[in-house]
Amino acid sequence: MIRARVAAAGLLLAAGAGCEPSRHPPVDPVEAGASPNARILPAPLASETPDLLDASAAEASAKLVSDDYGRPIMSEASQHSPLPLPPATPLPEDTLSPRELPGVTLEAAFRWRDVPQPPKAPQVAAAGLEAAQAVTGLTWKIDLAEAGRMRVQFTSRALPLPSGSELRARHDVHGEVLLWPGLTQYRVLPPGALRTLLGERRIDVTPLSTGSARPVGEGKRREIDVRKVEMHASLGTLYLELGKMPEAGEGGPLLCRALLEILGVDPKSPECVAGEVPLHASYAWQGGGGVGFEVTSVARRSDLVSTDLLMPPPSAAYAASGLPSAQGGVFLSRDELAAIRTEPLPLPASVDPGAPGEGFVAVNQTDALLYLLVDGIPAVAVPPMSERYVSGPQRGLYVVQWRTFLGESIEPPQTIEMPARLVRSAAEEDAADGG
Repeated sequence: MIRARVAAAGLLLAAGAGCEPSRHPPVDPVEAGASPNARILPAPLASETPDLLDASAAEASAKLVSDDYGRPIMSEASQHSPLPLPPATPLPEDTLSPRELPGVTLEAAFRWRDVPQPPKAPQVAAAGLEAAQAVTGLTWKIDLAEAGRMRVQFTSRALPLPSGSELRARHDVHGEVLLWPGLTQYRVLPPGALRTLLGERRIDVTPLSTGSARPVGEGKRREIDVRKVEMHASLGTLYLELGKMPEAGEGGPLLCRALLEILGVDPKSPECVAGEVPLHASYAWQGGGGVGFEVTSVARRSDLVSTDLLMPPPSAAYAASGLPSAQGGVFLSRDELAAIRTEPLPLPASVDPGAPGEGFVAVNQTDALLYLLVDGIPAVAVPPMSERYVSGPQRGLYVVQWRTFLGESIEPPQTIEMPARLVRSAAEEDAADGG
């Protein structure tokens, strides 16, 4: 009888289908007007671990709907365990009645380690450096609704996705939705894709493991009681401080899941519980390097707008492939870069025939997305096997450093003369890896 009721519920709810992008998009693009309720049986993700593929076809095709308070209404089969978003179909319409919801709003930032300082020279302009740092801080604004919704806004020029991009999540599914600036398009991120999105600016599924957690004490952060946890996985170790915030409700675990995904840990982890919010995180990768994540402000809310948490919003058309444009990956204008020096140095002309007349050319000959820092400021992100020309820096001495966004690769800083041609070669990458 139970099996019959589950089957009946699946048939009643099968009008809606979830989605994930396939790794190989179809030749014909998805039309913006295509029905979001088309029934397409999901294909398994080849790189996921087997325990993530236990949902039946009826479960995976169940429509995700919510009540007037923003609480997702789930089928019998999904009440005890969120379902992974199934691949290669648009999401069904998400409907929430306009109302204000309780929750919390966080300001947060990724923190790079081993960031070099500018050279000690009278031409270094402190005001110009501070202005450049203000617009390139790696910041997120995060809304966590008690009812189980998350909205992450990219609020920095220097993140792998442009300012105005968003991530949204809900507690009855695993995975996120990526929104273009202006909410014009969306793409589904299956579980495990967040790491490659942030680290490599592409969507691919990182194999997920259960990981192992070890409590490491308690304390306070931002005047909030926290429990401290170390999570170990094949990719490295994550140190977490989880703050007790009942106002976050079922929204808190969504941020916790996202941080675990970056480590390659299954979002089913029991460490992500309602009423707790990650306030601090530090990653140490197995091969060296790392990156931090820190909440810099917390505001308890009673007025989160429910329609700002729709997944996806009605204005967004489904995108089967592609990502929001990064506009060349140069984060500072010519004038902003010129302002980090008070005047040029009277240096002789560069003997490098590849050096430009001013500024620099950043050449990435590796297969990774690399950032180039100038005096500790992210100036440009260069895709694999590509180069970017950056104008603005005045003639003089600068400290530069190559690194990946998530800090798996952090090169030693170098003091160089600009104009310059700066090359990160594949041979250097092989040497760093012991090849």
